[in-house]
Amino acid sequence: RNSNVAGNMKMMIDDEIPRSRQRQARIRAANTMNALQKISSNAAKIEREMGPAEYEEFANLYRLVRVELNGLYELLAEEEREKYYGYFVAVTEYEKKIAEGVYNPDLDGVLKFD
Repeated sequence: RNSNVAGNMKMMIDDEIPRSRQRQARIRAANTMNALQKISSNAAKIEREMGPAEYEEFANLYRLVRVELNGLYELLAEEEREKYYGYFVAVTEYEKKIAEGVYNPDLDGVLKFD
């Protein structure tokens, strides 16, 4: 809740996505936020160890977020895509380490995009 994902997407849509693609971008942004909210609300309801069904549900929601964000990225003008590509690479590497169980915040640090 302390991030401003919605505000950042709105600013990106308003400032960096061509006007002809902004309606589609707003739909993708809304889908992204809805999925993130569902992840948060579903996680808050869990009061026991998660089972395979919950893992699958969260994985599917997370996949939806990635698909929608990728679609948003594809709506950017080419020169704007180049600006965001480094973020994509950093997040992908971070996710790969998490998935492989080799992420160590003491060694790897945290993602910073300053």
